[in-house]
Amino acid sequence: MQKAEAGAAARPPATELRRELGLREAVAIGIGGTVGGGIFVLVGIAGGTAGPGALIAFSVAFVVSLFIALPYAELSCRLPMAGGGYAFARQALGPHWGFGMGWIYWGAYVFLSGYVTIGFGGYLAAVTGIPVSLGAGLLVLAITVLNLLGVKIAGRAQTLVIGAAVVGLAGFAVWGMPNVDLDRMTPFLPNGVNGIFLAALVAFLSFGGFDMVAAAAEEIKQPERNLPRAMLLTLFGVLALYLGVTFVALGTLDPAQLGSSLSPLADAAGVFGGETAQRLIVFSALLTTAATANAILVVTSRTVFAMSRDRLLPRVFAAIAQRTGIPWLAVLINGLMIAIVALVGTIHMSSSTGGFLYVLHFLPPLIALVKLRRDPDAPKPRFSTPWPWLLVPLAFLSSIGLLFASGATGWVIGSSWMLIGAVLYVGYLYQSGRRPLGSRPGTS
Repeated sequence: MQKAEAGAAARPPATELRRELGLREAVAIGIGGTVGGGIFVLVGIAGGTAGPGALIAFSVAFVVSLFIALPYAELSCRLPMAGGGYAFARQALGPHWGFGMGWIYWGAYVFLSGYVTIGFGGYLAAVTGIPVSLGAGLLVLAITVLNLLGVKIAGRAQTLVIGAAVVGLAGFAVWGMPNVDLDRMTPFLPNGVNGIFLAALVAFLSFGGFDMVAAAAEEIKQPERNLPRAMLLTLFGVLALYLGVTFVALGTLDPAQLGSSLSPLADAAGVFGGETAQRLIVFSALLTTAATANAILVVTSRTVFAMSRDRLLPRVFAAIAQRTGIPWLAVLINGLMIAIVALVGTIHMSSSTGGFLYVLHFLPPLIALVKLRRDPDAPKPRFSTPWPWLLVPLAFLSSIGLLFASGATGWVIGSSWMLIGAVLYVGYLYQSGRRPLGSRPGTS
């Protein structure tokens, strides 16, 4: 990476990374980034909200993900740089947009951590009987201490955990399919179309991570051919897995049971597979939610570190421990915030508020893409969104639709988070008298 940075001035950005990833590797990245601990919890929320109509909600979420993924892939090819959407917005729209993007992204994952940590506590309670809040709190404490000590979950171990999750979910679907009671599929829409609309946001969260394929765009061979194929195969593969899991869960438990359970898949597995199946699902869920929670802490702390380094937050947050090389203050602050969400929040608050901010964070990159497409001097990508006149507007409209699905809780808390960020940012700039890195007089 250092060599690439050293040669950046001599080479165009598109040649900084080697294209060594084929279609198979790209799909593996996509599925590994998409299947996480959330599905073990979100199936229950979606099923409780829409009943059997949750199957449609997951299909809608798949389509919306596709609308957003393809423009995001083009943007990744145009601006191949670390930082994802934060870097895209900052580079194309200016540093103040970069702060807004980073703040929204940070808040999204802080709030989304709640349904992961509470979900861990719920599955742990299913086999140990300890309080859910205690289990969630212990998980946050453990991952915070490990990160402060510099102990990381190795990439190979993380891959094995996600592989175990995929195997566990597929096994749940295959084992439970013969035991599905089709009578439970009626009424199909107990809460009408509104139930599907509300469940679509939750379902969309379970597809979170699909943009990892786009983030690797500059390392994929023949991106104009393999990138859209990898996107499609990733999303279709995950959709098939999620539909199978959701169908079995809905055919085993009533929507009310799914919606009220903190360990929905374990409860369903216990019905058709007894204690053995239940414990296998619990084991898979605990591993996956713990790995996902750790990943969230890493992402949120590095986001704060990057924003501080770029002078979008006070520089003190970029403090690094000399012995471990870890941004210790950023880790500590985010560990505390994640703990508060886990202990005070609920799964509903976490999914609605985190969902609102998570969907919102896709809008600045889409705006950046529109601007770059109109700029004749902008870098030309090797992959372009097909039918941009249709897909880019659909990406905007579907994202806005999902924002309304977050409900009053998501809008109120999410908007409050953004307002707090705006006030702190203006105050910080005024007090420090600094401009963010990359800013220049006359820009806004």
